[in-house]
Amino acid sequence: MIDYIHVYELKVGPLTIHPFGLLVATGVAVGVHLAKRRGLRLGLPAAELSSFIGWMLVAGFIGAHVLDEIFYHPAQVIEAPWSLLYLWAGLSSFGGFTGALIGVVLWKFYEMRPMFDLGPFLSIVRPVRRATPLNILPYGDAVLAVFPVAWVFGRMGCTVVHDHPGLKASAWMPLSVAYGPGPVEVFGFFELRHGNVPRYDLGLLEMLFAVLVSVAFAATWKKRLPVGWYAAVLPIAYAPVRFGLDFLRLDDPAGGDLRYGSLTPAQWACIALLIGGLFMYSRIARAAPAVGVASPVT
Repeated sequence: MIDYIHVYELKVGPLTIHPFGLLVATGVAVGVHLAKRRGLRLGLPAAELSSFIGWMLVAGFIGAHVLDEIFYHPAQVIEAPWSLLYLWAGLSSFGGFTGALIGVVLWKFYEMRPMFDLGPFLSIVRPVRRATPLNILPYGDAVLAVFPVAWVFGRMGCTVVHDHPGLKASAWMPLSVAYGPGPVEVFGFFELRHGNVPRYDLGLLEMLFAVLVSVAFAATWKKRLPVGWYAAVLPIAYAPVRFGLDFLRLDDPAGGDLRYGSLTPAQWACIALLIGGLFMYSRIARAAPAVGVASPVT
């Protein structure tokens, strides 16, 4: 059984740095850096890749909160619909994936152009329809090839704040976490709690899976693969694992996730994600591999 780790908030003057936010921000920074380096080696235009990532991130964070509120906290939305605007108040992974997908589809057809310059560092922009829509897949593959690395940091944040507690587990389970009261050991900015209620921690389990996928994908970075390979393989790998892990989540009455027809919102999304991945894989399997789509990210 793994000790329950609690990381303290860090006070820097008037600022409070939360471990979850710090790890998510680190994941975004690492992911953007790796995606840009990979895009450079693939010969993708830097400006277009940057705008692709920008649309993806902004829409992804909006979708992560809005869909989290709608599907996981519908009563709160009915009671206080303005909660949809509190983008810092809760995030859903599949909400983020959905928002990111919407963002990159919009990027395909629109670009941001300045309306007013308010100084050397600030301007007001507006979306303008592109004369020729851009191809999403090369840019998407550059991001998805390194996305699992960024996802490790995101799920590490979930692990240290324990926001995805699971069902009770046997103490002999090697990946169970010691929830509940127990002796505490303090080590600088974090503490270990030797609790007496072993549970599954879904953040931890998914983080470990993300590590495995990151290693597997890193082994493919130097290989010549067809465009769209990562867009197909990542959903196929992730959807069944996430679908199964969600059966270990607490039910809503116990402080866990809502169920719709006995499945969590994420499980329903996993079905759609798997279908999309299989469809993409069938397309690239019928097409000849593109030349020069695989380059190392080092």
